[in-house]
Amino acid sequence: MKTLENMNNVERAYLLAGLFPEELPGILTDIRQRAAYLKEHEGDIRKEWDNGLITVDFWYDLAKRVLQVIEKYESRLLESRRLFADQLFDGYNALFTIDCIAKYADKGNGSSRFQLAVKMLFEYHP
Repeated sequence: MKTLENMNNVERAYLLAGLFPEELPGILTDIRQRAAYLKEHEGDIRKEWDNGLITVDFWYDLAKRVLQVIEKYESRLLESRRLFADQLFDGYNALFTIDCIAKYADKGNGSSRFQLAVKMLFEYHP
């Protein structure tokens, strides 16, 4: 097994899904809710957007792409941690998915071990 520092996002997500498969339905539901929130509040979000690294259009595109993956593979994402990791954490999709999972855990969802695992796997460590 690779060290944490040498794992990419797909490998980290695969590990998370293997350790906490019971969390996957809640994660997918939360991602759907966050994408719906973006859509419902688009005008306000666009006015208040202040992220200098990512444009609001790019963020909305990521949300759309991740939501399309969830709609296309719904039940299979729950059954296959490889598919879950490959589809939601590869490339730029990982930006939106990791943001959603970090916020999901920060809100107190999942066990305390799950919350710690999310911090360990996906928070930036210089």
